[in-house]
Amino acid sequence: MSTPSELSHESLTHKGGFIFDTDQNCYMLWKQHEFNRWWRSFESLFKHPLSRIFINSVVDDLEFHERLSLQHGLFKKKKYISQLSQLTHFYGSGTIDLLKKEIFNGAHSLFSVGLASYALEVFHQTRYKIRWNEPTPRVVQLSLEVNHELPPPGSVRPFPWSEKMTPSGLGDSRYVSGLLVVKELGHFEIDGERYMIVPASLLERFPSTCLAYAPDLSDVQWIECPSDWSKPDTSVMCLLIASVVELFSLSERAVYITGKDSWDAYLRTYLSEQGWGGATVVSYDPQSYDTTLTFPKSPLSPFSIGLVAGIWERAHGRKFHLSLKLIDGTIHVNLRSLLAYENSV
Repeated sequence: MSTPSELSHESLTHKGGFIFDTDQNCYMLWKQHEFNRWWRSFESLFKHPLSRIFINSVVDDLEFHERLSLQHGLFKKKKYISQLSQLTHFYGSGTIDLLKKEIFNGAHSLFSVGLASYALEVFHQTRYKIRWNEPTPRVVQLSLEVNHELPPPGSVRPFPWSEKMTPSGLGDSRYVSGLLVVKELGHFEIDGERYMIVPASLLERFPSTCLAYAPDLSDVQWIECPSDWSKPDTSVMCLLIASVVELFSLSERAVYITGKDSWDAYLRTYLSEQGWGGATVVSYDPQSYDTTLTFPKSPLSPFSIGLVAGIWERAHGRKFHLSLKLIDGTIHVNLRSLLAYENSV
């Protein structure tokens, strides 16, 4: 792997509904409280403890991309702390004190614990199993246990809906940094609300690591996936979509759709501007509310589809039925009333 470019908000560009750095890695913007809410929903639906898996996924994702490097020469410790500070500020993840083994003002405790674990492993050149506690809502304390059994991270098998995104052919680009207001406590805000940056690669690695524990949802009635998808892949897709739909249902975002053109503003504001991917409305029936959209294949596809399903459900006050098909490398999604689907079966 070539040496990665230095991460900074100035390195991020927004193009075609996705956010890229200069190495063409993809990211999502999340409101801090919504990521916390999504996590609780996903773990609850999964019905298996996932905290340790998520932390290990964060460590592996950061290590795979070599986000920190051991410094040499005079002031190597000071240089490393400065490098770490820049990285935590990039993600909006507060401040990590390597000596006290504390995280202050982290955005999401598990993400911050994973980031701190990775930073300590690089600094000491030792693999750790970390335990943590949260004495206050803004402080996380860590304790370390050397663990030589952890294997080095490898690449992740792409899901059938996933493909590495590149900015080429996605239209005009614009810089993201102008939207972000960076605060002294190591976080950033957009319009006065705290956000965090989450790598798309992490949101593919983590579900991939969860596959062995996923409950079998391959026969649920509210979604049809391609028949050649494995049961674990289908189940993880269901869980991701359902958790995002639940997240949207708990939000206060207004939706009012009367025709095909009504979709544009919601897809732009709720999806594309946050780096959640692009979607195109192919057809919309104002009587039956049947809607067909296309999505590019990407690691973020389940999140994009889940958010659109949540928009559809709120707009029409009906439970949805989803049908997913892969056609010419694009995901075609049909949304219709679950009741209409059940009556036609």
